[in-house]
Amino acid sequence: MTRRRFNLTPLIQAVLSLAGLDQTPAAAAAEAVTIAPGETTIFPPAYHLDGQLDRVTGVAEHSTRALEQVRLGGVPVANSATMAYRIPNAVFAVGRLYTPRMIDRQGGDQPRRLTVRLTQDIDTLALPLNEFATVFFGHTVIDGGASMLLAPGFGEAAIDSKVSAAMAGHVSRYFELFGLSHRPVHDVRIRNAWIFDDIGMNAHKSARLRWMGAQVRRLPALRSGHGVFIRRRGWGVQRAPENEAQLEDFFAARGFDIIDARDLTVDQIAARCIGATVIVGVEGSGMIHGMLALEPGRTVVMLLPPSRLNNMMKDYADGLGLHYAFVVGQTTPSGYTIDATEILRTIDLVPG
Repeated sequence: MTRRRFNLTPLIQAVLSLAGLDQTPAAAAAEAVTIAPGETTIFPPAYHLDGQLDRVTGVAEHSTRALEQVRLGGVPVANSATMAYRIPNAVFAVGRLYTPRMIDRQGGDQPRRLTVRLTQDIDTLALPLNEFATVFFGHTVIDGGASMLLAPGFGEAAIDSKVSAAMAGHVSRYFELFGLSHRPVHDVRIRNAWIFDDIGMNAHKSARLRWMGAQVRRLPALRSGHGVFIRRRGWGVQRAPENEAQLEDFFAARGFDIIDARDLTVDQIAARCIGATVIVGVEGSGMIHGMLALEPGRTVVMLLPPSRLNNMMKDYADGLGLHYAFVVGQTTPSGYTIDATEILRTIDLVPG
């Protein structure tokens, strides 16, 4: 039986952080590797009808109006470099990587512990997930998958044990398609822990995303040249329009496949999305299913609550080479609605 050793690194980090002595991962690193340089890019525009932004009453919790303006495209964007940082003599516990002066969160919303009993020492591991990629399905598949593709150059990929257990189902199937594996770990000391800054949509990350999409499109498809509507109601955080059921009927009558990701496997979802010309649905992680299945040059239309403007998926669409369009709903006393004809008119704005 492995002897468990008491460790105070999380407590020390908390105290030094309160004293203002905490470090960023870049500052804590003993070694930094530039995997891909940063670059300035002008991404294509987000297609939308005139007056859509006049309906907006608020933005998503992790966004700002200034950021959303940039996401509309057509302006230079400074995409950060893709970096790997080697953090020496670190502790990984409850989804957090610690040194006495640094913390990197990779474990969802698990409660923090100030002390830990270590189970083992490991020489080198690559920890590829960021904080969002341990909470939201879409980030796990896209950001987590893209960063896991970097891991083999630095060490065996490792993921917090509880996060790993929660990946059963859709996430694990996508990682299988991408040829990704990892080691579940908890309460360990890592002599050389590699973590990644892989946020910038530079050419290197875009190439990885397109490769991931190509692996999904190797699965068999049921049809081509059609549209797909991905249902949101009853799935994830509740932000579907009040009339989503009516929108489903509207698009089903026009030959669209209506998909509820909760009821289908990844292979079944892909079979219905591969070959589509357009994917429509409420902004959220479920749309990643359709976006990965679309060929570059196809279109995704995001439906947005007026109280929560969030075109974060535009970043992924740019990386995947997709046309991105959006429709903002109209506020009602109890939520919002989407005009189906506005979706059709928005699709008509997209060239080709």
